[in-house]
Amino acid sequence: MGSLKLNTLTDVQWKTSFFDHLIGLPLAFFEKRQLGDIQSRFASLDTIRSTFTNSIVSGIIDSIMTIGLLVMLSLYGGWLVWVVLGFTLCYAAMRAITYKFYRAINEELIVKRARSGSHFMETLYGIATIKSLNLKNRRSQHWLNTNIDVSNAGLKQTRFDMLFGGINTFINSADQVVILWLGAQMVMDNTMTIGMYMAFNAYRGQFAQRAASLIDLTMQLKMLSLHNERISEIVYSEPEAESPVRKIFADDVGVSLDVQNLAYQYDLLSKPVFSNVNISVAAGESVALIGASGIGKTTLLKVMSGLLMPERGDIFIGGFDINKIGINNFRSNIACVLQEDRLFSGSIADNISGFDEEMDRALLVDCAMRCNIHEEIQRMPMGYETIIGELGAGISGGQKQRLLIARRSTQKPKILFMDEATSHLDINNEKMVNAAMNL
Repeated sequence: MGSLKLNTLTDVQWKTSFFDHLIGLPLAFFEKRQLGDIQSRFASLDTIRSTFTNSIVSGIIDSIMTIGLLVMLSLYGGWLVWVVLGFTLCYAAMRAITYKFYRAINEELIVKRARSGSHFMETLYGIATIKSLNLKNRRSQHWLNTNIDVSNAGLKQTRFDMLFGGINTFINSADQVVILWLGAQMVMDNTMTIGMYMAFNAYRGQFAQRAASLIDLTMQLKMLSLHNERISEIVYSEPEAESPVRKIFADDVGVSLDVQNLAYQYDLLSKPVFSNVNISVAAGESVALIGASGIGKTTLLKVMSGLLMPERGDIFIGGFDINKIGINNFRSNIACVLQEDRLFSGSIADNISGFDEEMDRALLVDCAMRCNIHEEIQRMPMGYETIIGELGAGISGGQKQRLLIARRSTQKPKILFMDEATSHLDINNEKMVNAAMNL
């Protein structure tokens, strides 16, 4: 019962800490990685936790038993104990020699499972696109190929495990035959009694079993380095710098936004997306960024809103450097409506309130009315309690955009960043939303 509690507590604490750290990482970390790969690294925690909580106790018992049995073998068999140790060391040496190969097989299996998981999630997220483009057969074929890759990698691992199971059995049998031959010689030479030989042989069987289990556990612990390396990329990634939560501006005070010498590039090998950008937006002022598609407007907006860290330059809100007040305090004064924004599985009220159970219902309804979606919500079967499917399934593109804007409005932001947030709205709805936002 105690082991079960330890297992559960360890699982909850590790996963909670790891998840908190993961979602605290910068947006750029997620944009450069596949979801399946991140999920696979998260799953490595289960392997590490199960090894420590389930195998360590048995490993300690095996260690104590191995030492005790080795002492008994020395007392009963004398120099025969070196024969037993010789066969045991042969098995240990073979495991050590093939460790790198076995590690490579496991790494290949993990990576291919991650790719398969990424393809699976990508297919589900884009199911409407797949159906509209009639890509079902191609995606299915790709899914089959990734599954075959996983199966082949798993087959390699299974064969390797079976091989060492057979080697262990062979070494144990050879050990038994040699001990039988040598023991019989010693009995006939009257250097060992039959009783001593029978006791020695019984201890030998137990020792061989415990020692093999201990060697296998050692290999499992060494194999944890593979999972440690996978999660270390997340654990050692620097989270966004946060400061103690504090109120920077009064509720009725407008704030300005100033950008000075801002520059950004995706990595050291790519060209800068933009450089030396200077923008000054006064309190209550509305500014539109206009330019050709692909020129970097969305990236600039993400940098200005603190979602991406600039290569150089400074951002000031109300005269305060956002790096000095903390990115968390900066975000508590702004709101963003991005192209890739999503609704979550839950009721309409939950999505507008950001799943804040204590939000004033009147504020929620007022924001919906200002975004001209209140009446449409009222016509739904359960009104504000109507359940929205995952990723906002079940509502139109225009309704989704208005719900996203309403959700941002409940935060009462000092500054609102909008990236083509009304692209799916008709002219009438767009005018009403713009008027409500004072745009």
